[in-house]
Amino acid sequence: MRILHLTESLRRAGKERQIVELLSGLSPHHDIESFVAVTDEDEVRYEIDLGYAQIIQLVRRGRRDLRLFKRLYELVSNLKIDIVHSWSPMCSVYAAPVAKLCGTAFVNGFVRDAPPHMTLWNKNYLMGKLTIPFSDIVVANSRAGLAAYRVPERKGLSIYNGFNPARVRNLTDEAELRSMLGIATSHIVGMVANFTPRKDYATFVEMACRICDLRDDVTFIAVGDGETLRQVRASVPPEHSLRIQFLGQRRDIESVANLFTVGVLASNSRLHGEGISNAITECMALGKPIVATNDGGTPELVLEGQTGFLVPSHDAGALTDRVLKLLNSAELANDLGIKGRRRIETAFSLDAMTNAYLGLYRGLADKRARAPYNPGPANSARLDRVSRLGRDRP
Repeated sequence: MRILHLTESLRRAGKERQIVELLSGLSPHHDIESFVAVTDEDEVRYEIDLGYAQIIQLVRRGRRDLRLFKRLYELVSNLKIDIVHSWSPMCSVYAAPVAKLCGTAFVNGFVRDAPPHMTLWNKNYLMGKLTIPFSDIVVANSRAGLAAYRVPERKGLSIYNGFNPARVRNLTDEAELRSMLGIATSHIVGMVANFTPRKDYATFVEMACRICDLRDDVTFIAVGDGETLRQVRASVPPEHSLRIQFLGQRRDIESVANLFTVGVLASNSRLHGEGISNAITECMALGKPIVATNDGGTPELVLEGQTGFLVPSHDAGALTDRVLKLLNSAELANDLGIKGRRRIETAFSLDAMTNAYLGLYRGLADKRARAPYNPGPANSARLDRVSRLGRDRP
């Protein structure tokens, strides 16, 4: 069975990490041969073992590169691909008609979040609506995502992200890392997220300032980079600047998160609903209790009062209260952290994710068992017309 994964990039981000982890999990199964087509010209930053998959640069030149339809069609046909699995809304727009023309099964993986206020003007929603009818199955990493995009029940499938436990081994020594970061307080509260309007760092900073006013044994650290970093950093009062640190992008996120007493994720629910957050998953795998915004797929990951606490969006008071509750009770924090780690080891394990995708792929292959596809002149002519349209565009 030959599977082509179509993605825009392999830069270091949550979705791309899931692709790499899935390819690793599929590699021992000799009936699966994996290919990854990357449409952006970005540097391929994730190293993928050549035994896991063949990487193909399928560059999209411009926002409306119609010639990519033909290049993708030729790739799917020449490699005799059985299943095309797209990993973003734009990739699904290209993959849907090509899979249909080639008679290839199409796994539409465009649902990675769970927006709270969906409208037709949401470009991801529009692209999803265009491609869902062509899909054999629409895969999301949360049930909330399927509901947000209104995916028909017969077409939708939720497969949770899988966490590779190897990521939390061989971590930097805690005392050494604390010394490198200049942190002497007994407690650290941290948030790992890009600095974009979709993340609510304003509420995180307000919570941090409130706790700094109450006690002097806590340092707050934010890990990430992005467009709002300068603005958020400037909002920190001078008297708290030494205990509210911004670390920027890090390659050792797991080691940094291992320092946390409490892991936090504050989301801007007016703009964004989380799918399954990789940042939360990492903290839980390290045995850290979580306090997170109650939105999107987060309640599927963080069980209220069992592995952490869920708080209303933009509510600095509730966030402060729950973080203080964990800082004030080492026993409670430890209990929630242990239960969180167990949850990742079971419901969000790499094996669970791999087995779910294996079942999906093999089920589709059995359903579509057929002789090798031989594109007829009608299909070839249609792709030629698409290609000519692309050449005619500036």
